[in-house]
Amino acid sequence: MGPIIFLVCLVVLLGLLAPLKAIGGPPAPVAKAFMTPREQAMLSALEHVLPMYRIHAQVAMGALLAAPRRPGSRFNLADRNAFSQKIIDFVIVDPTIGKVVALVELDDRSHDAVKDRLRDAMTARAGYQTIRIPASARPTIPTALAAVGHLRDVELLHDRANA
Repeated sequence: MGPIIFLVCLVVLLGLLAPLKAIGGPPAPVAKAFMTPREQAMLSALEHVLPMYRIHAQVAMGALLAAPRRPGSRFNLADRNAFSQKIIDFVIVDPTIGKVVALVELDDRSHDAVKDRLRDAMTARAGYQTIRIPASARPTIPTALAAVGHLRDVELLHDRANA
């Protein structure tokens, strides 16, 4: 009888301690840098090259994409979860009409080419152009100009046509 009473007491004790553990809750989050120094430098270069656009940094794909509705079935949260927590480095927006002009990804050594192609295909299906700046590129104005300068040229041509 001794071991059975001990086990019962142990189960009761653990049952009483479990709520006390939950009171403490998860550990408090810790702040982290919003952008890496390389991302900060590239944002500055992009803003210099494209002053006619608004550039948003670190945008969740969930702000740009919606899960498709499947005919005859209910909304599937897994469809949204496939992209909602992924982050786009920079989103270039035409502030006059609020339209996304392009997405810019600043690749680094951790990027996986296969996953990047899948991501780019997903955003392309939604109508977005993704511009990738390779890990080897320094975050400078000439690099930004080479990557996104054509967007400035398109805007200037558009302005001349409307003048």
